[in-house]
Amino acid sequence: MIRFDGAAKRHPDGTVAVRDLDLEVPAGRITVLVGPSGCGKTTILRMVNRMVEPTAGRVLLDGADVAALEPANLRRGIGYVIQQAGLFPHRRVLDNIATVPRLLGWDRARARARAAELLELVGLPPEAARRYPFQLSGGQQQRVGVARALAADPPVLLMDEPFSAVDPVVRAGLQEELLRLQAELHKTVLFVTHDIEEAVRLGDRVVVLREHGEIAQLADPHTLLTAPADDSVAAFLGRDRGLRGLGLRPAAGVALDPVRQPCGGWELALDGDGRPAGWRLGGELRPAPAFRPDRDTLRTALDAAVLSPAGAAVAVDADGRAIGTASRAAVIAALPLDTATSEPATSGPTTSEPTTSEPTSSGPATEAVPATTPGARRGG
Repeated sequence: MIRFDGAAKRHPDGTVAVRDLDLEVPAGRITVLVGPSGCGKTTILRMVNRMVEPTAGRVLLDGADVAALEPANLRRGIGYVIQQAGLFPHRRVLDNIATVPRLLGWDRARARARAAELLELVGLPPEAARRYPFQLSGGQQQRVGVARALAADPPVLLMDEPFSAVDPVVRAGLQEELLRLQAELHKTVLFVTHDIEEAVRLGDRVVVLREHGEIAQLADPHTLLTAPADDSVAAFLGRDRGLRGLGLRPAAGVALDPVRQPCGGWELALDGDGRPAGWRLGGELRPAPAFRPDRDTLRTALDAAVLSPAGAAVAVDADGRAIGTASRAAVIAALPLDTATSEPATSGPTTSEPTTSEPTSSGPATEAVPATTPGARRGG
């Protein structure tokens, strides 16, 4: 666990970056710091590995004050991922990943074996090991950066806007990869982003910051979207926060119509294996956007229905075969009646532990954060 105990950072010119921060980052969860530029989120993150030294207060890692730890040893025990990966350009991918284990005294064979394991874990082909960073795409470089951060199996992972420099499609894939890895590894992750969409997708808990690192609200993503602490938080979340909330709820409860039932005159055409080939009206064949009820969220289902010429999304099974259709109205009807008080949706089981309240710095009272099973994730 990471704990900030009155942590502050004042620069020599008198500028206050962070003022009296009290915050706990629980073990085995992803805690996301989000807020506008200049609010202190990167400063807070870098206090953990002493790349920024607090001018007041303490930062505790599993109860030990990091100020009392030797900086190099501290950093070798913490994974750190930054924008554009920060790889060594003159070293091959395998040796980039093996950097920290080698610094910790691992022999070359053991370090390289660990690096090869991690290449597979982050979804890169074995042949990538022999390449140099410039021979990889931006998304592949970020995967190498994550693998390098995990190489020595650190309990804590610091991530400073790691996916912001790649295009939206690659970014979504990297986010999905992080959630998959976290479901397996259960690291204590402190993640910085300026993107509220990314924050609610990845975070078990989201900390919205104001100027000087003041906590405006700390909550699980569902509570944050449905019950912002004040008007400033609501404004930061954006006017489409209700749509973002759809991304926290599974599509499993959407009522489906039969596959062969026409929708507004359109009929669903299937190929020989029962997979949707498109919506047909007369001689016209248009694409048939689809979703998987067992995996996707209400947002994905609604998006498919909106894009469909028939006004209905096609529900498919794990093999891509059509199992029904869902109108836009059916997707909306799947929302709980009381969205403000119901539990956030996850793709895994949740526990029924007592609700706890987290400490904050000065500002509005922190929202209660329901305890959930580590690794239970949301869809995009």
